[in-house]
Amino acid sequence: MDAISTAVSLAERIKAGDSAAEGELFSTYGRGILALARVRIRNFEAAKDLTQDVFTAALKELRAGKLRECEKLSAYIAGIAHNLINNFLKKQFKRPECPLDETELATSNPVHEHESADHRRQVRREIGTLRIVDQKILLWSFVDGLPLAEIAARLGMSHNSVRTRKSRAVRKLKKKFGRV
Repeated sequence: MDAISTAVSLAERIKAGDSAAEGELFSTYGRGILALARVRIRNFEAAKDLTQDVFTAALKELRAGKLRECEKLSAYIAGIAHNLINNFLKKQFKRPECPLDETELATSNPVHEHESADHRRQVRREIGTLRIVDQKILLWSFVDGLPLAEIAARLGMSHNSVRTRKSRAVRKLKKKFGRV
């Protein structure tokens, strides 16, 4: 019997439920699959486990009649082996992912850090040219998040004048730097 007729016979017998054919399948292809797994994985115990997994999957598929061309049984089993070995290797060498700290992300680019620091210096310098009252209004409003009514009460000014001063100061900074 040649290899093609043996493959066809094995596939048909396994589909029919012949348990002796399952043993023949392993004895025919087992050594080759084990050798392939050993070469790719370089771990004998893992290669044996994968060989068993290959034949478990192959028998399940053959029993279900999923092999369309029985003469291609050896290629079918080799394909299952290839896929399972690749999946095993992907799992082995997958690097664990860890979240990056926000501070790590911000400090990872020295050029960006330098530009940001320079921009902050320019903004501080320009804010320093504003009147002290306007500086306090901006600080309490943007940094401390105080409402304009509370800022007006602290400064002893009307709500409208605080709103106007804040608006003018922001407009001046926008004119100098763009969007604030």
